[in-house]
Amino acid sequence: MANILQDLYRLQTLDSAGKKHDLALAAGLRAGIPQGMLTNYDRARARGKKGIALLRNNVCSSCRMQVPVAVAASLKRGDIQVCGCCGLYLCLPEPEQPPPANTVPATREVRPRKKKTAV
Repeated sequence: MANILQDLYRLQTLDSAGKKHDLALAAGLRAGIPQGMLTNYDRARARGKKGIALLRNNVCSSCRMQVPVAVAASLKRGDIQVCGCCGLYLCLPEPEQPPPANTVPATREVRPRKKKTAV
């Protein structure tokens, strides 16, 4: 299900850009999204709104309202969730690939501790 949400977000990005040469890519993305979700998405886009919003730090990127932690947890499991305030589909941002670890971390010099002297 997470792929469906990511595809819907990519479709929104293409629709927002308005590029005519990406029609084949948009058609390919639409083919993998269920018809009910496309209907809701197209209805929102026809009203000039977004169809899907990113969820960052448990905050909807469209209405800027905080959503319950359970909603974020269910998105991580792969369920489809809708924002309770604005009604848009919620999507987690794509995980960024960590940079390759080619560098060796610097080692810290270990010095012996000083012994305490009795008074």
